[in-house]
Amino acid sequence: MSRRPSVLVVALFLLATRVLGAQPPAESGVARDAKSGAPLRCLHVILVDTADRAVAHTVTDSAGTFVIVAPESGIYRVGFEIFGWERLVGPVDTLHDGELRERAYPLTFAVELHGDSLTPGGDLLAALRHRESDAWHSAAVATPDAAIRYPKRMALMRLSGDVVAQYVVNEQGRVPGDSWRPLTFTNEDFLTALRAHLPTMRYQPARLAGHPVCELVRNRVTFDWRSPLPLVTLFN
Repeated sequence: MSRRPSVLVVALFLLATRVLGAQPPAESGVARDAKSGAPLRCLHVILVDTADRAVAHTVTDSAGTFVIVAPESGIYRVGFEIFGWERLVGPVDTLHDGELRERAYPLTFAVELHGDSLTPGGDLLAALRHRESDAWHSAAVATPDAAIRYPKRMALMRLSGDVVAQYVVNEQGRVPGDSWRPLTFTNEDFLTALRAHLPTMRYQPARLAGHPVCELVRNRVTFDWRSPLPLVTLFN
């Protein structure tokens, strides 16, 4: 989903403030990977209040930029989430009516799952989904056209492993090939198996206020050898 250009949004926000009087405050900025400097497109952005509640949601555009409007003046922080992994938050800001705060956000998301002791599975997913609402719902994996194939060589050797990959799920619930990036993998064969599965991936897209939007997601795929058949599990 494209939400560009942020400069135009900011200009319109300021014009509306002058014409209509006091307006709710907003935060704007650009989210980039701290290491590579690459913009993080389709990243879920939240506005967090003093009770640690998400009171507003949006996603970044292709340049990693965003504008998120607060419900009223108050004390807030901008947060960035990858479903099931972690939330990164910026500094505390006190916002007044009609104010627009701008900031750059270099972000480093951990490769391991949030709360490393948690096992990716039904209980964790159910707990995370329970926190969602009509305002925001993250993309959810649907039944693919075909199962991920367990690499034959790994199966013969009875070896287990996993792959962690990051990619965008678009508004149609598909994964654009240019967005897919492996983060960690235990064996090249497992990585190849997941990459080959990419065209068959199907998702229910993320929804912002009931409308489908793109979302940056991460997935851990575990390949577990359990006789007599290998088991492949997708986290998200």
